[in-house]
Amino acid sequence: MGDDVAEPVEARPWRPEDGRQPFVRTWPSRGPLALWLWSKGRWRWATVMARQDWAVGRIAYR
Repeated sequence: MGDDVAEPVEARPWRPEDGRQPFVRTWPSRGPLALWLWSKGRWRWATVMARQDWAVGRIAYR
């Protein structure tokens, strides 16, 4: 399944020409959200501390 999954890339910082600033949700460090992500050729379990919803439809997790 991993052969068709692209490697993640770091999201660049928001710029005014991107439209409105991303809507950001955060989770406390004592009970963060977690998800599986594809990185360095395999699936990994990752803690998510924040989610950014960009005006252009992109979603970024931190």
